[in-house]
Amino acid sequence: MAIDDFITSTLNLASDSIDSFDSVRENNLLRLYITLKDSHPECPYCGGRSKSKGYTVRTYNHLPMGGTPSVIIWKRRRYTCKDCGRTFTESNPFGPEAFRQTYAVLSSVADDLCNIHNSFRDIALKHHISETLVELYCDSFVQVPRLSLPENLGIDEIHSDMAKYGGAYLCTFVDNKDRCLVELLPNRSKHTLSRHLESIPLSERKNVRYVTIDMWEPYRDVSVKYFPNCEVAADPFHVVKHLSDGFTKIRIDLMNRSMKGSPAYYLLKHWHYLLETDIELDNEPQYNSFFRQKMNRRQLFDALLDLNPSLRLAYQLKEMYRRFNSEATEYDCAWRFDQILEAFKTAHLYCYEEFVCLLVHWKPEILNSFKRPYDTFRQSNALSENINGKLGTLIRISNGFSNFERFRARAIYCLNHKISYSLTSHIFRYNKRIGNPRGSYKKTDSSL
Repeated sequence: MAIDDFITSTLNLASDSIDSFDSVRENNLLRLYITLKDSHPECPYCGGRSKSKGYTVRTYNHLPMGGTPSVIIWKRRRYTCKDCGRTFTESNPFGPEAFRQTYAVLSSVADDLCNIHNSFRDIALKHHISETLVELYCDSFVQVPRLSLPENLGIDEIHSDMAKYGGAYLCTFVDNKDRCLVELLPNRSKHTLSRHLESIPLSERKNVRYVTIDMWEPYRDVSVKYFPNCEVAADPFHVVKHLSDGFTKIRIDLMNRSMKGSPAYYLLKHWHYLLETDIELDNEPQYNSFFRQKMNRRQLFDALLDLNPSLRLAYQLKEMYRRFNSEATEYDCAWRFDQILEAFKTAHLYCYEEFVCLLVHWKPEILNSFKRPYDTFRQSNALSENINGKLGTLIRISNGFSNFERFRARAIYCLNHKISYSLTSHIFRYNKRIGNPRGSYKKTDSSL
């Protein structure tokens, strides 16, 4: 029958190896009764001849067929050696001896673990197994050793309750060249980073040529100390973010000093995005209920800049740096940077005091970000931010992780194409958290 041919093809068995086959569907469960042909195997102990001694029944959970859960009920032959008299069973084509799932189910579980949008619970429901068993398979099949440091290393962090040693962030290492995650550390502190990097041979650390960071001071300190051949680059996005925060500060201060209901308050409250984004200004005029006339975004933009000379100057400086950030090259960024820094210092705007200090303190790292070592993209932490978003997705769909070692293994497995799973016939590792020791207690007589 065609249905039997289809079912036998999903079992990875040759048609001539099946002695008998039957399928019964009842109670929303497909039962596959299989007996294999007698292969008259040699004795695994002495190589002698064998004879059949009866059957044992093994049951394996298999992949759903047509949306229906299925199980394999296998009549497994037992043999006796005619020479040494020892007994053994026929070889197992369905799954590992210590498991109740077929190789197909185990492989499907391992493939689903590679998808960051699948929680352990989702995988358990799909394969009709327990969530604890999925975690056990993850610990057993996904082994992630320490990976080699890349030539272009990105260091960033992600907020998580899994952080250890009193911290609130996990530290991520990414390969900016091969675009993948290479390491997760339980803390972003200088001590944790130093301890991790000290365990790596100096010869390997010398291979790191570029490091991108987000202006967290310990990142620069450990990079300079442990990567002797590297150039440290500050992420351009974080520099511009500090700049935008300074502009927002003066805008909000002016709004709070304006009378509620005044044109200044209205413009700074509702149309501030015209000063903060690259939106098209020359649109068709539309009726404005506050000013009771038709106005386009250009007129509102000009009205905003006319509110205060300091606001206009702050906007001009902000746009000057944004143009520099987008247009400067590795060869002209140094002298253009000096001009911009002098303009910010001369302006004496209180809202940019911290930003000026940042430019002075991080000048070499900011200039290094304009280099393009691979002629494709600037040095930045864009990949790190992208991977952090995926890590956040993995944490969110799982309703949070509490086991850092398991999270690290699965995260790198999902986000590094060099890591693959390995099916094993033994459960040899389980990343179970070590809980608090059990306190003293007094036994009671259960017969009372």
